[in-house]
Amino acid sequence: MANGTKDGVKRIAFLVTVAPGDTARLETMLGYALAAVAMGYEMMMFFALDSALVAKQQIFNKMEPKIRERIQESIKEGIDVNVCSASAQTFGIKETDLIEGAKIGGIASFYYYAEDADIVLTWS
Repeated sequence: MANGTKDGVKRIAFLVTVAPGDTARLETMLGYALAAVAMGYEMMMFFALDSALVAKQQIFNKMEPKIRERIQESIKEGIDVNVCSASAQTFGIKETDLIEGAKIGGIASFYYYAEDADIVLTWS
């Protein structure tokens, strides 16, 4: 079995750089993520660059309802939602600014997760 398989669960790491206003790309990415979870994959989404703003409550509240629902569903389904710490610093995002279920993490946390993942995708 692949490296990321532990206890029979396969892992997917998503590196996301889609801007909050690009609803078509966000919707597609979230659809892929939710399909993977439905198939039994464990998943981390790492929001870097402009996509860090997706998890900022102030921006999130202004996004299309369908996108907000899919992000909340992703978190509810157990997808680990991380915001790049460097991107958070660039945009002045603090942990308290994030939507419920999201957290700030360093690139090392993504690398550690990705090195044992079965699939690593970038979404930009």
